[in-house]
Amino acid sequence: MREIFSRRRATMRPTRESIVAQVAQRDPLPPLERREWWRGAALYQVYVRSFRDSSGDGIGDLKGVCEKLDHIQSLGVDGFWLSPINPSPQEDFGYDITDFRAVDAIHGNMSDFDRMVSEAHSRGLKVLLDLIPCHTSDEHQWFKESRRDKDGNFGDWYIWADAAPDGGPPNNWLSSFGGPAWTWEPRRSQYYYHPFLSCQPALNLRKNEVLEAVVDAMHFWLDHGVDGFRLDAIQCLACDADLRSNPPEDSRGPVAPLGGGENNPFRKQAHLYDRDVPGAFPIVERLRKAVEGYEPERVLIGELADTDSARNSEKYTVLGEGLHAVYDFSLIHVSREVRELTEILTYRSAFLRTGWMMNVFSNHDSTRAVTDFTHFAETREQQVAAQKLLFFMQFALKGGGIIYQGEELALPHPELRYEDLRDPWGIAFWPDFEGRDGARTPMPWSSGAPHCGFTEGEPWMRVPPEHCHLSADRQAEDPDSAMRFLRAFLDWRKEQPLLRWGGERVYPPDLAPLIMWERYGGGEDMLCFVNFSANTQTLPAERIGKRQLLDGPGMASEMEKTGVEIPPFGFGCALGSTE
Repeated sequence: MREIFSRRRATMRPTRESIVAQVAQRDPLPPLERREWWRGAALYQVYVRSFRDSSGDGIGDLKGVCEKLDHIQSLGVDGFWLSPINPSPQEDFGYDITDFRAVDAIHGNMSDFDRMVSEAHSRGLKVLLDLIPCHTSDEHQWFKESRRDKDGNFGDWYIWADAAPDGGPPNNWLSSFGGPAWTWEPRRSQYYYHPFLSCQPALNLRKNEVLEAVVDAMHFWLDHGVDGFRLDAIQCLACDADLRSNPPEDSRGPVAPLGGGENNPFRKQAHLYDRDVPGAFPIVERLRKAVEGYEPERVLIGELADTDSARNSEKYTVLGEGLHAVYDFSLIHVSREVRELTEILTYRSAFLRTGWMMNVFSNHDSTRAVTDFTHFAETREQQVAAQKLLFFMQFALKGGGIIYQGEELALPHPELRYEDLRDPWGIAFWPDFEGRDGARTPMPWSSGAPHCGFTEGEPWMRVPPEHCHLSADRQAEDPDSAMRFLRAFLDWRKEQPLLRWGGERVYPPDLAPLIMWERYGGGEDMLCFVNFSANTQTLPAERIGKRQLLDGPGMASEMEKTGVEIPPFGFGCALGSTE
């Protein structure tokens, strides 16, 4: 395990093909033998601030989540993950925490939280929390003490450094949100490090007392019944101890997707020393131990942004010493060209031989999937068909899957004006990058209610007018809606062990725009196929072979003489024996 994590990085990045060939030599995880609930789980992401406001203050809250648990349950998911609910000055909408062991008053209180967990569990739903282990708010008491007295008890709880000889920052590290990753603190006469906003100073997790304080916070929530955590930004758990400057980016080979727009200077560096460094894994090991010993099993899902999350899934999840699964970014902001997409699927599949990941097409930080992935879906009918295709891919590919709120409604990404923006990232990089607000607009529940049923007050962000006629109440009654399909498909998938726990092989893209892969195990194999285009395509009969087409929800299931006719954005499965 240590060897996998600490390999020296080559100056020239290897190609995807060479990496896949290397990983293929390792022993795969035996298909169907490991059936922990989380391996094939379907989870739902709740961005609490925009989900449902019960109090009328315009901000979503825990009582609002509780009101909508029946909706979440109806989708057929195994559980849900809540965005941060801890006390925060809300400079980054909850990702800047002042207290790890409490609920922010804008979202409710601990009684509301306990009731929500109890109600969720009574419906058979798991509850995961967003945990931000890498940084706090600069208003956290720990940071106030740390900047006040460098020799005090909290003096080294954060990452501090003296100025360079010219008075500037100690190295060239950049914040992914823009500008230097270092801010001068005159009360201490040193710089502090912040990978993101300057109000989010990085914790020194290599110091045992700091790490144990985070672990104590985990135990607090675990004892309140949570079933696990989504760990935020674990690529920033540690940084280079010698604070070496990053070299320029070498664009040869696969490059991790980075946010902030094409002109963000952050993209110009190879982040060898401020992201995903070898010192992170002992921290991950300690976090894993924190959730062990609980029954039923608790889980850790780690977000790996700004890095090659597919490749890193192996080293962070293999052997059961680290995370249970990596929150994979491979399918967010990927190429819309089928051959490139197939290459990415092949690449990530190689690391699923030994590691595990959660399949994600969009989240609270990205463009909504139906817009980002299917720019050629021009009509509403095509958008709905495309969203169904994405759901099929998400839960027929190996790994678990996380649905972001609104995806079940096939919500398109809204058009935003500058005056609509609330996200500091978008404001900083407008117009090159509009930020994350388009994914965070309030959930439309009822087309006839004020603000589409999100709130009876003034919402913190306006509900996009184009979303109002796509409300949940309307789609619940529409048999052809993406939401009705998702319910039926996840229900059908529960009876397909190959789709939850089977092995995976991705086929070459010789029939583009068709994409094909195989799930296998226990003497069976299942061919999965999708038509990633707005035109009807034919899958030749010889590709099906002796397999039998399955009549699952929305699937192409009729064999003609020449093969299977797959409608625009269509998909299907065929099951056969390998014996």
